Amino acid sequence: MLFPEVLLLAILGYAFAIEAAIIPEFDGLGGLGMIRRQSHSNKFTGGQHFGSGQHFGGNNAAKAKKVTKTTTAVAAATKNSAAATGDNDFAASGNSCLDAENIQAGSESTGQETPTAGQASSATDANNFINFCSGQTTTNGLQVKAGSCNGIVMGKIPSTSNMVSAIITSPKPGEDLPAGKTFTVSVQTKGLAAGSFTNAAATYYSAPQDLDSQGQVIGHTHLTIQDLGNSLQPTTAPDPVSFVFFKGVNDAGDGNGLLSATVTDGLPAGNYRVCSMTSSSNHQPVLMPVAQRGAQDDCQKFTVGAGSDNEETAAKATSTRATATNAAGKKKGTHRN
Repeated sequence: MLFPEVLLLAILGYAFAIEAAIIPEFDGLGGLGMIRRQSHSNKFTGGQHFGSGQHFGGNNAAKAKKVTKTTTAVAAATKNSAAATGDNDFAASGNSCLDAENIQAGSESTGQETPTAGQASSATDANNFINFCSGQTTTNGLQVKAGSCNGIVMGKIPSTSNMVSAIITSPKPGEDLPAGKTFTVSVQTKGLAAGSFTNAAATYYSAPQDLDSQGQVIGHTHLTIQDLGNSLQPTTAPDPVSFVFFKGVNDAGDGNGLLSATVTDGLPAGNYRVCSMTSSSNHQPVLMPVAQRGAQDDCQKFTVGAGSDNEETAAKATSTRATATNAAGKKKGTHRN
């Protein structure tokens, strides 16, 4: 009888159908063990929640997690095979899939499994937030003034022994500089492999932070000066859009961490703040390994022209004070006579 053979074939066909249903992300051998980077806005965002639960993956998170766990077992074998045959599907670049080995389980936790007063719950996702920017304006290497979403990974983070630090050495604290005269701003850095500066008009935040062979952040610094108005001790934070000087330092300085920029023709008389802004090659603020640390940047306050609005006003004020003093002296002298 053929009935047992037909029944066996039917069962096998049903088993294959189930297997295909639970592994929807396979894309040939090159896709085994990988989660594809989809651009569909509803792939991982269905049922988003950013309330107390902070679940980003929504209703698809469990499905994605199941797919990942199902395919991980064959991923390593396939990856080894690809490496042996020269297949670049699993290379660090040139593919559109997330290697299952790179999924970080820490992103599945809110951090509040044991609630702690004063702490917020973290957003969560089972697949490294690879579709976090779906449906939004992406940064795409540009400086988008209206705001954007950047999906590039953060990158390599240095050890605590290679954290970045900086101190401004010029101008000095409270130093008064002559108005309209060229001066130099200098900052001594530590832990920064300076001199790497990408095209900010086309590669802004477009690549991850990287480290050199010594474990130091590869990047550069920026030096910016803002006018503080009529006081060195303002109580209102300055407008970040407004600055009187800005320079991205794209060289390695003296080779020992000392970086500088020239303020040609100086500044008008006034009260100022100069700050460093240390960045990775693609201009993102440097990322450090621990939260509790010293700051990686420095700021300094200084004056120009004794802090007056301009040099002419300062001269007039000095002259007026001198005249008033002389007049008072003569009057007292006459009275004494």
